[in-house]
Amino acid sequence: MAEKPVLLITRRLTDAVQARAARDYQVILNDADHVFSRDELIARCQDVDAVLPCHSEHFSADVIADLGDRLRIIANHSVGVDHVDLEAAKKAGITVTNTPDVLSDATAEIAMLCMLGAARRGAEGDAMVRAGKWDFWSPAFMVGRQV
Repeated sequence: MAEKPVLLITRRLTDAVQARAARDYQVILNDADHVFSRDELIARCQDVDAVLPCHSEHFSADVIADLGDRLRIIANHSVGVDHVDLEAAKKAGITVTNTPDVLSDATAEIAMLCMLGAARRGAEGDAMVRAGKWDFWSPAFMVGRQV
């Protein structure tokens, strides 16, 4: 049986994602869940076939130049790829992937949350409740706006 490809996961992901990765790859985890320094990222990528980074790890041209010959893919756990020098990766023969469209619904929901919170004074009301200062009601108290 062929040996599984070696995958470096740079940040702590959900248990389900890490379990799935362990099923198909020989996984190296970042149990401390800290952002790797430039030198640490380079060192950890030396003996891996693939790296699954987040947007917090930066693959500049000089980092990519020092990754060695084994790494074949940077499979981003992010929508954006602006933290990877795509031209340098291409020249090095490294495929770069991302997760397009996965945040569209979440972004829309957060926009709605912000609009409702602002219109209905959500943060202000929450602070009052937590401070124990919400002890009455009147028709003009904490009146917000309709969205």
